[in-house]
Amino acid sequence: MRTFQLIRQAITDQPQGAVFSSTDFLSVGTRAAIDQALFRLMKDGTIVRVARGLYAAACQHVDAQTVAIALARKTGERVGLAPAIGHGALLVVPTSGLSRTLKAAGHTLQFQRMSPRKVQLAASPKGRVLLALWTQGMKNLTTLDIQRATGDWVEGEIDSYAALIPAWLRTAIQQANAPRKSVKIGLSGAYDWSNPNIRDDVLIVKVLEKHKFEDVARLCFYYGVPKIKRVFKRRAFEPMTTSSVTRMLSNISKGLRASQEHGHA
Repeated sequence: MRTFQLIRQAITDQPQGAVFSSTDFLSVGTRAAIDQALFRLMKDGTIVRVARGLYAAACQHVDAQTVAIALARKTGERVGLAPAIGHGALLVVPTSGLSRTLKAAGHTLQFQRMSPRKVQLAASPKGRVLLALWTQGMKNLTTLDIQRATGDWVEGEIDSYAALIPAWLRTAIQQANAPRKSVKIGLSGAYDWSNPNIRDDVLIVKVLEKHKFEDVARLCFYYGVPKIKRVFKRRAFEPMTTSSVTRMLSNISKGLRASQEHGHA
């Protein structure tokens, strides 16, 4: 009787939607006494069975993640998050245990065996984001996919997951979220808006085509006049652009030489 009363009180003290098993009450009695108490509580309608060996208080909503955690506590395996997508939906639960499918409380949980690193990633919301990107694969992953998933993360936040994700994914995320070159250089416009990983020579050509003096000057300060001249000579521009850029580069070169001479004076 004491075991029955202790278990009933413990269940009453559980939060709404809690899921439990007989192993959660081993400290209050023998296994036989615990099983008998749970059977009595289920028979009188206090609790209901949500899956084999798992129970919940009657007339309460039970979410998928709670079921997954309760099962992991019972079996000793590690599991990741199983966000509730919708009632009755098939939910994939990363696990260190065996792959299998479980139906419980209106949910269908597909436990999928994964490596320890992936299970650990799946244990947090942002880890699941990284796991989804990893699963998408290096060949299929785009810069836009990465920016949508991690663009609002605090700078350096990816470093805390460095040991859990492959090096290629970490590099891809850092490159996708790096400040655009147009911003780093201080250009007046987003010449690289459609391609944040634009090559230097392509960016230089785009700026020269617009031939705005302030932007051409900033290119020269950032890359050096010789590099800008090399790119300029390799590309055919419209006559007016060629004339304008030639004059700009000449004036910028003179200005830089005068500044250097003045500095050495």
